[in-house]
Amino acid sequence: MSRGRQRIAFVASQLDPRTLARNRGYRDAIIRAGLYESHRELLVPDQSSVALGAVLLKRLLEQAPDTDAVFFCNDDLAQGALFECLRQGIAVPDRLAVAGFNDLAISECTVPSLTTIKTPRYEVGVEAARMLLALIEGDPVPRKMIDLGFQLRAREST
Repeated sequence: MSRGRQRIAFVASQLDPRTLARNRGYRDAIIRAGLYESHRELLVPDQSSVALGAVLLKRLLEQAPDTDAVFFCNDDLAQGALFECLRQGIAVPDRLAVAGFNDLAISECTVPSLTTIKTPRYEVGVEAARMLLALIEGDPVPRKMIDLGFQLRAREST
């Protein structure tokens, strides 16, 4: 939105709790900005893949052809969308900005390089193991959410 994007879509697959939470975050932010349009959300239960990302980008642009930015629930889908943009001659980021989630190693190498959200996966594992060990020992484990943060990896696709 700070770069002038007004028609921002969200595309997701494998509708697990984490994906649905990302969708809620997208929707909350878009509603606050006064930019929400339901036809810019595309959620499917299918297994995520690069190939599916290409298919979903095509489907999104059929239902909302004036979309100027897409946030994918993961990097696999976003990478597939970049391939589809290349096939269709869609200029990224000039015509369409593309972003993903997970900061997979290959995302830095795509052309253009993929903007993505990096989460502290190692720290998540450490915290989960710590909690599991506490439970095994019979110690109480807090039931509140633990925020380990995230980083925006702004690259060429946005």
